[in-house]
Amino acid sequence: MSEILEDLDMRFVFDIEGLDETNGRLFGGKATGLARMAKAGIPVPPAFAINTDAFRAFQEAGRSLPRGLKEQVDSAVARLSEKSGRLFGGDGVKADPLLVSVRSGAQVSMPGMMDTVLNLGLDAESAFNVIKRTGRRDFVIDSYMRFWKMYAEIVLGLDADEFVETLEEARTKAETSDGDLKSLESSIVSFIESQGEEAATDPRLQLDRAIGAVFGSWNSPRAKAYREHQRIPHDLGTAVTVQAMVFGNAEGESGSGVAFSRNPNTGEHILYGEYLVGRQGEDIVSGAKTPVDLASDDAGHAKLRADLAAHAATLEQLYRDAVDIEFTLEGGRLFLLQVRPAKRTAAAAIRIAADLINDGLIKPHEGLARVSVEQIKRLLRPVFSAEQLQAAQELGAGIGSSPGQATGRAVLDSDRAAERVAAGEEVILVRPTTSPLDIRGMLAANGILTAKGGALSHAAVVSRALDRPCVVGYGALEIDTEARTFTLNGRSFSEGDYISIDGTTGQIFDRKVELITPDSGSESLENILSHADKASGSTVWSSGPVSGPGGGVAVINLADVAHSSGFIDGIVQGVTQFGQGEATADAALAAACEAIGDAILDQTPADRPVHVRLPQPVSPRARFLLPAWPELDQRLFLPIGNPAFQRAMLRGLDAACERRGRKLTVLLGGIMDPLEWAVYKREVEALSSLSGGVVIQNAAGVEVAQDLVAAGAELWIDVDEVINSTHGLIPRAYISNATLDEYVERGALTTNPRKELKPFLKTLFEAAAAGPGKSGILFTGDVEPGLVTFLYEIGYRTFSVPARQRELTRLLLGQCAIIC
Repeated sequence: MSEILEDLDMRFVFDIEGLDETNGRLFGGKATGLARMAKAGIPVPPAFAINTDAFRAFQEAGRSLPRGLKEQVDSAVARLSEKSGRLFGGDGVKADPLLVSVRSGAQVSMPGMMDTVLNLGLDAESAFNVIKRTGRRDFVIDSYMRFWKMYAEIVLGLDADEFVETLEEARTKAETSDGDLKSLESSIVSFIESQGEEAATDPRLQLDRAIGAVFGSWNSPRAKAYREHQRIPHDLGTAVTVQAMVFGNAEGESGSGVAFSRNPNTGEHILYGEYLVGRQGEDIVSGAKTPVDLASDDAGHAKLRADLAAHAATLEQLYRDAVDIEFTLEGGRLFLLQVRPAKRTAAAAIRIAADLINDGLIKPHEGLARVSVEQIKRLLRPVFSAEQLQAAQELGAGIGSSPGQATGRAVLDSDRAAERVAAGEEVILVRPTTSPLDIRGMLAANGILTAKGGALSHAAVVSRALDRPCVVGYGALEIDTEARTFTLNGRSFSEGDYISIDGTTGQIFDRKVELITPDSGSESLENILSHADKASGSTVWSSGPVSGPGGGVAVINLADVAHSSGFIDGIVQGVTQFGQGEATADAALAAACEAIGDAILDQTPADRPVHVRLPQPVSPRARFLLPAWPELDQRLFLPIGNPAFQRAMLRGLDAACERRGRKLTVLLGGIMDPLEWAVYKREVEALSSLSGGVVIQNAAGVEVAQDLVAAGAELWIDVDEVINSTHGLIPRAYISNATLDEYVERGALTTNPRKELKPFLKTLFEAAAAGPGKSGILFTGDVEPGLVTFLYEIGYRTFSVPARQRELTRLLLGQCAIIC
């Protein structure tokens, strides 16, 4: 038997005033947040927490509450009654009974994934007595029925919609009659028993079962799927927070809402959120009602906004981060029910981190740690093609609640959405509104569109956490689930038709709109990355054209420019006829090479250094082997790898630079002999506009690297070609794994570069460090984070990466510096 179950005296229950506010693993984020707020003097309803030790004991006891827990809960409930001035289980004759909420409390926030039960504590007799004493029949019955709906769904696993529909007549009768509520309670019990479940009407028994249900929700399919997607450990478990209820659906100035200390979409430092007048908290998440926008400046709720802004500022100081707050206003009195670090989009995360550094609230290294490579990727994710967007018809707009643009086939059911994505399709999930039951489809879809809801509805909150484009509250959406059809602003569509959505503007479009890579990131991103550069001491250059602040140096592959600019035919003809006594052919080659030089300079700013990477000369052996692979573009590799072309290209580059007053560094691959380097160096030095360097492309290059460095060569290591090629001639983009395996079998490799890569790179770095030259790393394909970390640890500080990956590489290096 486990130690938890053997220790009958183990303490599971703690009042929020007495728990360790720093121990989120034991008490969960909800309870520790309440403890921090109470300590800071912020008004919170009294509460107690059941810790994660109790959860583990619950699991080990076969999903039964552990021994000793009920007695501890009894004591805590008694203290709750004393603090609130209301008796739990009271009869309602002289005072309102104490009602409580039973909420999950995981260490890591999982919005919408775990279960909550509200308004627990009324039975038919006490409810009737409260009505008789106060006359608030609608309020009491509303609170009573809200509890039973949640209890039936969460604790008993029944269908909530069926519960509401079945009990509608009995509820209407109770609301309009002057009699007691026994008849309504009897109808509730009958419905539950007809479903094969037991209907406990004693509040104390209901509390135990609600605690067990909240514990059990940790292992629900939606919670597991969310944790797997967000890489949250499954063994953390959940605490439970039991808190005295306050009522946003009470009389007078009452309501409920959620507020953010900063805009979670953009990161702007402004109070952001929604408030529902006369409603309880779950109403705002359900998206069933239209809320008040807390970011607007109307005078109707000025005091509420001012109070929330003041509390938000206090909490930002405590958390040293942007926060979101759940609150309730009861009869004009404000209570905060929950606080946690705010879920935010990638754009907001980067801006908030940059602003908190600038405000002095966090140190630069803390800001770097709060931004992830995934967020950088999301910020620079593709956007709609302007040309295709112009051809699409806009069908109106809803509320843009999670930024980004998405296109896909509209699917009206979450399970079908997940299945179609698994089959390789792009999908937009289209729903009237979403609930935790939709998480599978939300995880799979490119974007989400709902007919109902506000910016803090379930769809909006979960989409932001997933960073999925989302549009909510699009009232012009009507769905026929049986026919699998829907209308958008009066136009009919069938499930499977393409639509596109913009989660920033809320716009919906009637067709597929292709996505393209954006030009650059934000000012806040550059701010964060400047801290990363300072921390790492690294220089990250871009292969391909560069622009914008901090664009760095361009490293351009000559083969790519020749191919994309349409010069291949002229080069093929010129190389074929070169040296055959035909002056016109020689002149044509020279003109083609100079034109390539112009094309390179056109792609790069005049004030930026440019490195041009020439392909290595093709050896006679390589020329013999090449025809074995028809997948290679012979027209591309054979001519421009010809030594005659190399010399012509150097002269062409120099001529183009001379005319424009520019300088270039030319990197040549495939040099395996110091004598080759000496010849190449003399040729480059004879051209006033050029300087030269070497690219090491395979394991054999390590043998001559030290001699090259000693001679002053600028040394670069092409990681991709080292890993994926035999001698650097055949880049990864032009060769399949099967072909490479065949090439290895032919004996072209003496060392497996995949296995020897790290010691090989370390040896090259040591060789470069021993001489007067420089050493850098070329990534021609996707950057591998683990390899970047290794390269930084052994001392490399200069990198060239594809332009689309420059920002994430800078962040990685900054984070490496913090860790190292």
